[in-house]
Amino acid sequence: MFKEPIEILPTVCYTACATLKGPDSHYGTKGLKKVTHESPTASKTCFVFYSSPGNNNGTSIEDGQIPEIIFYT
Repeated sequence: MFKEPIEILPTVCYTACATLKGPDSHYGTKGLKKVTHESPTASKTCFVFYSSPGNNNGTSIEDGQIPEIIFYT
């Protein structure tokens, strides 16, 4: 969680990194490569997940995503 909201721009790739605490959660199995949200005003927001180089502790696009993204437009 960020202390202040951050702005993200369309067509720009960002890396999200988190340290999760708590019981095992099957490591994010059945994750999605793409998540699209359609608002009541018919606008769409799409998050596309890519593999990230570096220490990912054996996770991939399908296994080990950030558990929740809360956003507003």
